[in-house]
Amino acid sequence: MPMTLYAHRLSQPSRAVEILARELGLEYHFHEVDFAGGETRTEWFAAINPFQTVPALVVDNEEGDEADGKKAPLQLAESQAIMIHLCRTAPDREIAQRWYPGDQDIVRCAQIDQWLAWYHGNLRRFDMFHHIMNLHMTLPMLKREIQATLLQLLQDGLKPGLATLEAHLEQHGSDHPPTLLGGEHPTIADLAMGCELYQIRAAGYRFGAYPQVAAWLSGLASRAPFRAVSEEINALGGEIQTQEGDYLAFDAFD
Repeated sequence: MPMTLYAHRLSQPSRAVEILARELGLEYHFHEVDFAGGETRTEWFAAINPFQTVPALVVDNEEGDEADGKKAPLQLAESQAIMIHLCRTAPDREIAQRWYPGDQDIVRCAQIDQWLAWYHGNLRRFDMFHHIMNLHMTLPMLKREIQATLLQLLQDGLKPGLATLEAHLEQHGSDHPPTLLGGEHPTIADLAMGCELYQIRAAGYRFGAYPQVAAWLSGLASRAPFRAVSEEINALGGEIQTQEGDYLAFDAFD
């Protein structure tokens, strides 16, 4: 089942999908899409994903309408839909069901779905990295203005979500790093939310006031696929910390 992942490793949802593909032992071709340079708005990409966002997945020989004797490929957008599909179709069912059990455990699925729905309005909504990059590339005279007028609002907006996540994780005392559902193994909801927050951790932000969140994030980041797919964001984050630490409020969540 050959598949191509159209993505970029500085995109949080793109990394979540690629990490999951590696966790599931799936083979894929990675096609980097320059979303910042407008490549998602080109005609060729819109034919793959009319939503014009990364990631997108194309899977050959899936069930579908036949054209010229060949089955049409599956073209799928939206990271969470892609992750659920990968878990439903991965050959290693035991591993896949740890991430998203499907019909094997509908209660656990409902809990995962709940966190995925919550994530959009409480973490993803306050994505700071676009403005961090603007601050990183702009003239020094504008850096403090970006921090005060743009980043400060997002930092403040993110805090209630972090507090909710901290309180939830604190309920699950265990000997292993915390996970959203309390078990030893994370789910695709952990992965989606973890990639979101890791983006700003890589840039230098700390979560001192949220120790359970910090431990949860460290547990995810210690997994080999997560480390491998995060190399580019870590490199960029190190550059940002070196050059912008005087302007960014790295202690915003301490």
